[in-house]
Amino acid sequence: MRIGILGGGQLGWMTIMEGKKLGFEFLVLDSSKTSPACKVADGCFDYSSIDEFVRLCDVVTYEFEHIPDEVLESVSHLTLPSVEVLNLKKSKVEEKLYLRRSGYPVPNFLVSAGEDLEKTVAMLNLPVVIKAESLGYDGKGQYLIKGDTGKLKTITMNHKKEERFLVEEFVEFDFEFSIIGVRSGKGEIKLYPLTINYHEEGILIYNKTTDLNFPFAQEMVKSLMEELNIVGLLCIEFFHTKDGRILINEIAPRTHNTGHWTLDGCYTSQFENLVRAICGLPLGSTRLKSPSGMVNIIGKSYEEIDIKRILSVEGTKLYWYGKEKRYRRKMGHVNVVGDSQEDVEKKLEYLNDVLFGALKC
Repeated sequence: MRIGILGGGQLGWMTIMEGKKLGFEFLVLDSSKTSPACKVADGCFDYSSIDEFVRLCDVVTYEFEHIPDEVLESVSHLTLPSVEVLNLKKSKVEEKLYLRRSGYPVPNFLVSAGEDLEKTVAMLNLPVVIKAESLGYDGKGQYLIKGDTGKLKTITMNHKKEERFLVEEFVEFDFEFSIIGVRSGKGEIKLYPLTINYHEEGILIYNKTTDLNFPFAQEMVKSLMEELNIVGLLCIEFFHTKDGRILINEIAPRTHNTGHWTLDGCYTSQFENLVRAICGLPLGSTRLKSPSGMVNIIGKSYEEIDIKRILSVEGTKLYWYGKEKRYRRKMGHVNVVGDSQEDVEKKLEYLNDVLFGALKC
């Protein structure tokens, strides 16, 4: 069986590495043959070879959202989760409108045209977060407006004239957390343990498993997977507000950065379970083997990390993506397991100090 992956990044790379253990072949569709996934795939195709890619694939999945519409049209009959779900995620505006229409708790927001941003912002309580409708990830296309609305014109200059914006009231939260679920074609659902996530400027720095449990959030993951008829994975990122509410921040119908720790902390990783789900195999156990965490390596070359100090910590594993160094780019990550949650937190604190300087864990 041949599995096609749209996108050649590290999520595709880890999916291939895990999926090959099950005996499958993988083909990647990406504009760069030096991408992480292309380096380990059985074949790599650019967009001009889409017809050959489709002919050779038995099923197709994706590792990011920003895929041209004409490509999605060509692969829609093979793609899991469905292209309809992916199209919903491609637009931050449509994603939030769908969640609100369906009764899911989300931050207070309005939708605005670029030329109306000043008027829209005035209708909400400051501060607000302005999010571009498309191509926004890792903090890109997001702008925090605390009081001075003078930079609104600068925001519109960075985007197409016809682009819409999501304008959300800033949420005062205690912490952010996420839950990843996997659903088979027969409707079986399994959830991974939730993780507490720490971001800086929109980029995940580290996350950790926790003893906390929120059944309401777990039910939302299950409900959305069923409503969207997900076959594969769905990650939901939540805010836990200071007044005790749980709000949905974002959804992602694919493997997710907050689930990298599952490679070492669970019986079956998110990557293997994606392959199992889209290929009609029984889902693997999502149970926690031991308390776990993950630290992203951002904007550093291999020569700039102290690999000896990192690997001297018991329970660490380094995953290096082999990408060209860029500012704020995810270059790799370190997974860590421990005997207790406190043990993991101490190790995360040390790893964050090695990589970035001290961060509170």
